[in-house]
Amino acid sequence: MVQRRLFLIGGTEGDILDVVAEEFVPAAGRRAARIALLMAGGEGWARYVPRYVEPWRKYGATQHSIVVPGDDGTLDLPSALSALEDATGIFIAGGRTAIYHALYASEPVRSLIRERHAAGVPVAGLSAGALISPEVCLLRPTPKNPDQELRIDDGLGLISGLVVEVHFDDGPGTLPTLLEGMCRSRTTRGLGIGMSACAVLEGGQLARVLGRGVHSVTMSDFDERRYTIVQVA
Repeated sequence: MVQRRLFLIGGTEGDILDVVAEEFVPAAGRRAARIALLMAGGEGWARYVPRYVEPWRKYGATQHSIVVPGDDGTLDLPSALSALEDATGIFIAGGRTAIYHALYASEPVRSLIRERHAAGVPVAGLSAGALISPEVCLLRPTPKNPDQELRIDDGLGLISGLVVEVHFDDGPGTLPTLLEGMCRSRTTRGLGIGMSACAVLEGGQLARVLGRGVHSVTMSDFDERRYTIVQVA
């Protein structure tokens, strides 16, 4: 049976990227791993690459390809699709969610990521990468765009029936955003993932938590906004 493993990472505090790498790299093939790192580009993007790559090297993965848009903000699609086809692990980095959504939750990239994941290739998403991973994606206000209204859009669809919010311990606005997204999308399950935590899903279900700071939210009444929230770990 194919093991569909999804790592949803809420932030970069502490050693969470090292902790995730300890599981993600073996799932991707350890020394034989070929990891596709999906990034958003922009000024100075290359300086963020070591934060992802160095933890992988600790656990034996030395082969990776970087998928990143050019100066015009568009992907070289043949190159991107080739990297994804060859990958034994896919890691979607963090940054501006709207950019990641436009680049990677659109066709034909979206379908190929879904196909690779369905075939057993582990996928990890950090912050923005986690937000675009489910069927329902929250595109919320950011420090650079504080007046932007919350938008609900189609995500990658690597998991259905779940809404995700990240940076969950980084301010009072994250729970209301998650609840709003659940109500507007009529989704009963939600996960709030903290800055030093990773929710590991297997076969569409929460299997375990790496680090600490994951909350499970269950909506019992959308109209009255009645819900229960439990800290999983």
